[in-house]
Amino acid sequence: MEAISALDVRGFNVEGVLGRGGAAVVFAATHERKPVAVKVAWPSAAGHDGGLADPTLHRVRIPRLGYDGLGPKFVPPSELTRCNRVLLGEYQRVREVSSTSLVEAHAQFLVEGRQAYAMARVEGRPLDPSSRADVARLAEELQQLHELGWPHGDLKPGNVLLRDDGKLVFIDPLPVGIDLSTPAWNHLNFLVSSPLVDSADPRDRRMYLRHRDLVALALMATQAFTGERPWGHAEVTRMADRGVPIEVKREILRNARQRADTLVSKMPSVLRPFASLALDPGLWPDDGPIFAAYLQARPFEVRCDALTSMPLGRMFRDAAR
Repeated sequence: MEAISALDVRGFNVEGVLGRGGAAVVFAATHERKPVAVKVAWPSAAGHDGGLADPTLHRVRIPRLGYDGLGPKFVPPSELTRCNRVLLGEYQRVREVSSTSLVEAHAQFLVEGRQAYAMARVEGRPLDPSSRADVARLAEELQQLHELGWPHGDLKPGNVLLRDDGKLVFIDPLPVGIDLSTPAWNHLNFLVSSPLVDSADPRDRRMYLRHRDLVALALMATQAFTGERPWGHAEVTRMADRGVPIEVKREILRNARQRADTLVSKMPSVLRPFASLALDPGLWPDDGPIFAAYLQARPFEVRCDALTSMPLGRMFRDAAR
């Protein structure tokens, strides 16, 4: 394989594949006698599209800039240019702050026209969203990163690793300005509240990434403490699908709200304010004075401010006891 040969020329001895997603493949390698992981942009077949079915995939529009960088263009998620942008954005995000909770990225380079970066190899296991102890650890570390002004944006169990020594490490953050489909851990309220996100304070364009993190944390919390989630892959996929009628989406939203209310009532009392606020799907963006007033009130910022003001680390520690 040409990419592996090119890595070998750079001094990376490839030992195997650690994993692969829709945008890249991660190789296990050694470099200067140290174990590393090398992530290389590698468009994947539909089997790695995040779970979107083929008919749905072609109806979900994914925006990005055109080749001139001036205007929007819509492309399939498997296109190499977009995968290159994703990996370069990931590398830049990982380098933004210094934290032992973030995977350490060593170098960024090109491999046969593909973006790539080398990082520390993390020996451990993915976070278990059914484990109260794991989710409590996640809440503590996530709060610390948010206090540094660093949101993850694509929080899901596979992107949170627990090392053999018990340390939690985040990998694969979402680049700012790029939207990825991860239906199993995406969020109905985020999809519905897109106009609210667009109205967010221009001084904080990363607010929506913090929001996504906290909703994903709330979804994991419901699974850890009740054994269920109010929604998952099927509901979010249908909400993202432009071929599904609005009436059906309204029904999905109503059912999700009812399930969220039921599950929140079963959670430890200390977590109920956080979960109920994070999982509230909000209003459907209808035309009319009610929604206009809702937008003018800037509820997205109000919700984010309320969520980020909560001492999540302490709340989850108390709940996990």
